[in-house]
Amino acid sequence: MIKKTNNGLQKRKIKIFSLFLLCSGLAWFVSNLTEQYTSTSSFKLEYINVPDSLLFKGSSKDQLEVKLKCSGFQFLRFKFTPKVVQLDLSYIKKRGAKFYLPQEACVKQIEGQLPSSISLIDVDNRDTLYFALYRLYSKTVPVVSRLKIDYAQNYMVDGSLKMEPTEVTLSGPKYEIDTIRNVHTRNAILKEVTDDFSKKLSIVKSNKLVNTKYSSSKVKITGKVARFSEKIIEVPVEVINLDGDMEIKTFPNKISVLCKGKVESLKKIKVADFRVVADFNTVKETRSTMITLNLKNKPEGLFDCKLLEKEVEYILNKQ
Repeated sequence: MIKKTNNGLQKRKIKIFSLFLLCSGLAWFVSNLTEQYTSTSSFKLEYINVPDSLLFKGSSKDQLEVKLKCSGFQFLRFKFTPKVVQLDLSYIKKRGAKFYLPQEACVKQIEGQLPSSISLIDVDNRDTLYFALYRLYSKTVPVVSRLKIDYAQNYMVDGSLKMEPTEVTLSGPKYEIDTIRNVHTRNAILKEVTDDFSKKLSIVKSNKLVNTKYSSSKVKITGKVARFSEKIIEVPVEVINLDGDMEIKTFPNKISVLCKGKVESLKKIKVADFRVVADFNTVKETRSTMITLNLKNKPEGLFDCKLLEKEVEYILNKQ
């Protein structure tokens, strides 16, 4: 019994000693981490403010070795979570065909992103920071719609379709955009359309334009739709360029014109709004027995007007 008690006390003493040893070790470790040290660390680089006239393709470095004076805590944090510093490329210079960031601009920008408790001693200057940058060119090209519209029976577009924007500006290397003449939307179909519509379509981006930006990625196509009816109106044939001593008769002397439009528009049309013309000069030399007709005048506001007969027979007499 006494032996067991002594063993228990011995184990307890060992545990207490171990705890004090651990605490003293932690205190020593923490004390050392609060001390100031001078050592090197690695910062990740992130590039911002690339000039609009240039395309950024990469840099000679994505990390930079720096010498710092700071606490052990801060060095430990950088060990597990490397600091990211942003470098402003609006300060780049050009030497020959190469773009670079001057050492003094790099140092100044890094210093500005460090807390007051950290001192920047030195920056690895063995290699200058060089950048792969390409001059950008701009070109404005039309957008071609690939929207197919199937209207329901007796319906059609009222006026014309509208697309916004009708053009896009491409910005990229000259070798990519130089031969581009237009861009087009993705294919789409609207079926059995009876009402006004608005449709947004994505612009198809060519796989060849890897480094090119588009001023717009979508277009909106809108259209007004109206129901139409048909009306046939008889219009007299007018022969022009006839010699003064000649008289002509056409068979028939009136031609049917098929008009398509909104009901209210069809109610307003009259014969005087139309002019069907036959030009005698077209048959003067050939002496053909048929003469071609043309619809010269027609009223506004109709969807479509067409002659049901394209030519007529005629008889020519001298007065």
